[in-house]
Amino acid sequence: MSGCAGQPDEAQEILGNLTKAGFPADDIMVVDGKVYVGRDAEVSLAASREMLEHGNSSEEQYRTSNLISTSLSKICINGSTFTGVFSTALDLAIQNYEELPLTFAMARTPSTGCSFTINAVIDPNMNGGVAGFPSNGNPYGQITIGGQLTQYGVDVIEHVITHEIGHTIGFRHSDYYNRSISCGSGGNEGDAGVGAIHIPGTLTTATSGGSLMNSCFRSVETGEFAPGDLSALRTLYTPTQSNWRWCHKCQGLFFGGNPGSKCPAGGAHENVGSGDYHLGHSLASSAGWQSNWRWCNKCQGLFFGGNPGSVCPTGGAHDGSTSGDYHLLHSAGSAPDLQSNWRWCNKCQGMFFGGNPGSVCPTGGAHSGASSGNYSLINR
Repeated sequence: MSGCAGQPDEAQEILGNLTKAGFPADDIMVVDGKVYVGRDAEVSLAASREMLEHGNSSEEQYRTSNLISTSLSKICINGSTFTGVFSTALDLAIQNYEELPLTFAMARTPSTGCSFTINAVIDPNMNGGVAGFPSNGNPYGQITIGGQLTQYGVDVIEHVITHEIGHTIGFRHSDYYNRSISCGSGGNEGDAGVGAIHIPGTLTTATSGGSLMNSCFRSVETGEFAPGDLSALRTLYTPTQSNWRWCHKCQGLFFGGNPGSKCPAGGAHENVGSGDYHLGHSLASSAGWQSNWRWCNKCQGLFFGGNPGSVCPTGGAHDGSTSGDYHLLHSAGSAPDLQSNWRWCNKCQGMFFGGNPGSVCPTGGAHSGASSGNYSLINR
């Protein structure tokens, strides 16, 4: 947040930058010298300049061109003036982010090791919230939460706080193109240029109650992320490695970025018809994610390293000695960026797709997923 953002010359430059970036004039407003888009997202001078530096994009919807740097390891929020239901809601909102495996941790002050601190304040005359977009790789420095939200209860306050934090790390409104979806009225907040970039793995259409990042909240909000919100966070802020592939010969999963793969059905793995799978790696322990999955440098396959008795198509056991620590999402079902029905084979410790017949296990016969959970792989 710029300490002199309210000066007329700066406000005029921000207005000009936003217009050039594709935001319609009727969605930009100036209140007390501060410039807002979408009614609750304040735009600093630095953020408006950064939007122009990124240039136009052919992609559409969901995030701004401004994101936070992956070098930020911990974002802290100072809510020292929050008491009662506001304090409880702030803790729950922080928990929404903290329990996910993201590039950053999130905590409430006082806390050690903060890379950046967002100041949280309450405006007793407001019924809603206000924040802003990132600039220079940092989150926006303040969220303002309306004191009149007490009429709705802790879940709605949690929803609004989580929503405003979302703006500070780069999320736009999910229904930016038609505010009437969640608000009942209102038009487009800006065209599909630098200010509205689609996040791969998320839907391009919005529904009422379908996203925590919708423009307006309802009195029945739960305060929790919707599946599309989680997909967006996974895409932008979960460390992943791409180029993992499905082999149509054995139904197994292997890394397609190296030569020398070995398929239990004979020859090398073949990725014809495969999507591009992304595996989380080096993540903090998080609910729903299982660690200790390993890459085998002998066959290029993925196997679970937490059990003995693995079997490699090249002979002997899998070798994960040079592997990173991969994390797989389980019991999450399917989503726009998730494919479920991946299974662990208790015969070879490998990972295979259970939705097709014809799997081949290096121990002989088909893979066995009888004692496996239902894993979901990020597929883009």
